[in-house]
Amino acid sequence: MFYGSFGPDDQALLRKMMEEFPRMFGRCFFGDNNILVGKNLSFFDEPRFAEALARQATNDQEQSLGMRLNTLVWAFDNALHLEGDIVECGVWRGFSFGFLTDYFDFAAVDKRLWRYDTFEGIPPEYDSEGHDTPELREEGLYERVVERFKAFPNVRPVRGLLPASLEGQSPDKIALLHLDLNSSRGEIETLEVLFDRVVPGGMIVFDDYGWAMYSAQHHAEKAWAAQRGYRILEMPSGQGLLIKR
Repeated sequence: MFYGSFGPDDQALLRKMMEEFPRMFGRCFFGDNNILVGKNLSFFDEPRFAEALARQATNDQEQSLGMRLNTLVWAFDNALHLEGDIVECGVWRGFSFGFLTDYFDFAAVDKRLWRYDTFEGIPPEYDSEGHDTPELREEGLYERVVERFKAFPNVRPVRGLLPASLEGQSPDKIALLHLDLNSSRGEIETLEVLFDRVVPGGMIVFDDYGWAMYSAQHHAEKAWAAQRGYRILEMPSGQGLLIKR
């Protein structure tokens, strides 16, 4: 499979590689800034995974996120067996957790999914790394996300700036915390509020931890975790993973 936003020459080269590499190495995957050869990638063969991806993905960029989605499926599945709710910090258009709520038929799950975002981009005081973009401030974004999840009465969208928007609108226990705020200050301040609520065995997935363009978040979160005796696992998908002891 081939996904990504490459130039014509790059696409031609990658397609040539895609023709040759399977013959040489077996299965191959090109996407989300990854080139994988000779890996099982068996999650792509799972009908439930493929069907949810087909229903939820609306463009090549979303189609390319299979590795990240596989991490989230694993974490979400483990979280279903723990006390506590699921928390998503940084929603944007809602694709990743749209996929997950579809995959897990979340309306039938006895947990809540709390979803936090300004739905108006990153405020200047939290954007010291310059990751705010016009796409994050799409008109009607909040309303479209609410519409996307209207079939799930146990999904709670919360509009506002983190961590202030957590007050009075957040769970006491968390089985899975997903951080994707594109802001080191925002993520560290949110961790300070929510980390103690993550139950033993609960997971924190850092969406941007392994990406060079988000190195400020990487270094801030690595130091924050080390102060508490933890080491975040940096993954080829670009995510980071921490399991609470």
